[in-house]
Amino acid sequence: MRILHVTPSYKPAFQYGGPTISVSRLAEAQTEAGAEVSVYTTTANGADELPVSTGKPLDVDDVSVWYFRRWTGDHGHLSPHLLVKLWQTAPHFDVIHIHSWWNWVALGAALVCRLRKVQTVITPHGMLSPYTLKAHGRRFFQRHIGNRLLKGALLHATSQLEQRELKAIAPQISSDMVHNIVELPCMPDREQRKKDEPFRLLFISRVHPKKGLDVLLEALRGIETPWQLTVAGDGADQYVKELKARANQAGIGQQIHWIGWVSGPKKWQVIADSDLLILPSRNENFAIVVIEALALGVPVLVSDQGGLCDYILLQDFGWVCSRQISDLHRANEESIKNENKRTWIRHLAPQQILIDFEPRRLAARYFNMYKDHQTAL
Repeated sequence: MRILHVTPSYKPAFQYGGPTISVSRLAEAQTEAGAEVSVYTTTANGADELPVSTGKPLDVDDVSVWYFRRWTGDHGHLSPHLLVKLWQTAPHFDVIHIHSWWNWVALGAALVCRLRKVQTVITPHGMLSPYTLKAHGRRFFQRHIGNRLLKGALLHATSQLEQRELKAIAPQISSDMVHNIVELPCMPDREQRKKDEPFRLLFISRVHPKKGLDVLLEALRGIETPWQLTVAGDGADQYVKELKARANQAGIGQQIHWIGWVSGPKKWQVIADSDLLILPSRNENFAIVVIEALALGVPVLVSDQGGLCDYILLQDFGWVCSRQISDLHRANEESIKNENKRTWIRHLAPQQILIDFEPRRLAARYFNMYKDHQTAL
């Protein structure tokens, strides 16, 4: 099978978070499974450009990746050369898989694929959620133009929550759900708990208003059991300063450790040494870190707007609550008190994650999704 992934950013532009990681994992897993995989992307790397050769295929972890210069800065990602290349080569692929939305790469690629009448799968990665469609202009565009671009394509959701959102926004467009492919970490040695050590909470994500860290800080006030919160992630300097000031004003600043972005073995160690991962997002289509934590036996507490909330409830691998401060406060207290459930999760979650998120199994599900869509056309 000849597969082309079209995405505005690709590794090593990891500052874009989950989408960059998940697209690269998918491309690599499909290559390992025997598919002929190519990627068209831009040199996007935040405000900068990746220092890579452009307009020719590069081997990036066994995947053929074409980088193209962009004409606009961050978020717009206008790259005419990419779209010209796509127009020229679109019929050569069995399926074209477009990632993201609300940028010129995704919107332009959707238009090219519709005009060229090729099989197309579009993964919006949370960009067609009620949260991203709050602005009237976006809702108007999606209703009158965006849904036309999607016509004939297959919308791919990475969680049941996201699929429900897609069906509500574009009920006339076919959709399917297959989880992201996640790098499953090996279990590091956990630090030996010291006597009377505080309960160890972890927030690991971009420090962005969407992630709900501001709500978490309010919800932690008044919890009687000694606790400490590690915040692992980067964000805009001004926003981080505001959150730190808010924590100090609430009298909990001394219980919070801001360690910045972590990756690789250090990331796995930080997760493994935690008692509970908390991600109270305002909207999350998937959240890779949730699966990473469960793979290491760490229970999770997420909002009911987190993409994997259905999976967590199904497996009983943690707690799901609303984003109301009072609800999040009660869920925190329950997770701290329920040591039996946390112990049960530590023993059983890693085994179940290995089954449900085994890369070869998920790669096969993507192949089946492509074939089913091709049959339906």
